[in-house]
Amino acid sequence: MDLDGLTREAEIICSTRLKEIQEITKKNELKVLSAFRSSGIDEYTVSFIGTGYGYNDRGREALERVFSLSFSSESAIVMPQLISGTHAISSILFALLRPKDTILSITGPVYDTLKRVISSLGEWDIGYQEIPFEYREDTGYITSKVDNPPKIVFIQRSCGYNWDRKSLTIDEIARIVSNIRDIFKESIILVDNCYGEFVEDREPTDVGADIIVGSLIKGVGGNLALTGAYIVGKKEIIDKIGDFITAPGQGRDIGPTLGLQRGILQGLLFAPHFIGESLIGLTIASYVLERLGFEVLPKWDEPRGDGVQRIILRDREKLVRFLQEIQKSCPINSMYLPEPQYLPGYSDPVILAGGGFVQGSTGEFSADGILRPPYVAFVQGGYSHNQVITGIIDSIRKIL
Repeated sequence: MDLDGLTREAEIICSTRLKEIQEITKKNELKVLSAFRSSGIDEYTVSFIGTGYGYNDRGREALERVFSLSFSSESAIVMPQLISGTHAISSILFALLRPKDTILSITGPVYDTLKRVISSLGEWDIGYQEIPFEYREDTGYITSKVDNPPKIVFIQRSCGYNWDRKSLTIDEIARIVSNIRDIFKESIILVDNCYGEFVEDREPTDVGADIIVGSLIKGVGGNLALTGAYIVGKKEIIDKIGDFITAPGQGRDIGPTLGLQRGILQGLLFAPHFIGESLIGLTIASYVLERLGFEVLPKWDEPRGDGVQRIILRDREKLVRFLQEIQKSCPINSMYLPEPQYLPGYSDPVILAGGGFVQGSTGEFSADGILRPPYVAFVQGGYSHNQVITGIIDSIRKIL
């Protein structure tokens, strides 16, 4: 099979879809640029090194302003001390929930690392319910299964390792939010936005979500953020979360940025471009893989709710080999072969391929899989569409 020829064919067949991605990228680049201009960030703020308690930390204040505007929200918490998306979500839940409260996951089971958080909340007599993904928009079903209005309704935008569920587009999130407002008027709507940032020209906060959250090393940090996470949304709720993350009475007035705001700010500015490039590469690769007979989700012409391409390999050894070949295509650690291992929060072995400049960064070109049937590779990130296409096609070539 002429894979180079198939790639050229894909560029022609997918041209309309690729132009749509480029137009979305342009809108997001200009939106973020406008947020920077409106935030009044100067050179001193970029180079400022906040230490100690972080009183009057110019970097923290700049991050909060520019993220709020970029995500159409009233307020934000953006901190390197938030280690991951799971850490940020856990902080939100422990900040807002009290004994006898309930969290309702309306998009089916939460992903693996969050299950431990839910279990820990149960020790505080905090309830948990979930609605099967296929009933996420069925208000009749939801009201028949939920006795008391939940304090928090949780929406997971990306599929996580639930490989066969679709990732949610903004239009779908808008319908879910509208339905929730009709039946649970006082509930706080929380959206896990990891992998969904800048995939479309709107964010969940544009369609009524109260709070959205994500990791800075999953794309929105533009491959330059060294660590951290963001929480954006309504100011009243953000303030409550801030009190939990630090301490009541200190809240969001402390927390040093340690000079890390430079990479976070610059990464945010670059993020729409890098994400757009990744989406172009994943779209072309999806077409090629489908022509080769592989099962892929989403297909090249299907709407995307996140920046993840799923390749269903249905063979343990093929999954391991494919991810090892992905590792070889990366700029860093290309000489090493990843092996399956148990990671904190996961019940099955996981294999991670990612040779980037930041440990665990999936904004950089990377792929991973969990060692359970049907053995799915999850591919994401990348600096350019050429890197993404070459990495996927060359790796697939080795397992044909």
